[in-house]
Amino acid sequence: MQVSRAELETRYRDMSDDELLGLLANGDLIELARDVALAEATLRGLRVPALGILAENEGVEVAHGHGPLCICARYLNPMDAQVLVARLQAEGLAARIADADTVFANGALFGSLALGGVRVMVPESQLNDAKRIRTAYDAGEYAIDDDFDVNQ
Repeated sequence: MQVSRAELETRYRDMSDDELLGLLANGDLIELARDVALAEATLRGLRVPALGILAENEGVEVAHGHGPLCICARYLNPMDAQVLVARLQAEGLAARIADADTVFANGALFGSLALGGVRVMVPESQLNDAKRIRTAYDAGEYAIDDDFDVNQ
């Protein structure tokens, strides 16, 4: 049985705020149903980020005064993202990784294609520094030499 967008709009419009948020929290919606439910929640002024649903341009502020998290980089290989996050944190930035668990759960490299990769996130106030470090990282400036001795 196929349900039309108009039928979903009517159904969701008649729901209470709690019912609509519960439906979104369940996570079992097909893409069309999720889009219609999110549109209805937005029309009502409901906030759904606590449910793990964020528009790509809508950020979460991790510390007062630093701004919302922004995407610094995307990598198909979760390990590349982990290494960059470690480098950014070593430089004193509040870097975070997003989507790595989902990627691993869906099959490492193949799982990351559907998500657009693993995101490396930093606060908005640190984005320029993070991009500078990312450029150096991507250029291989932090690479370990082949003759590196771990015993020293």
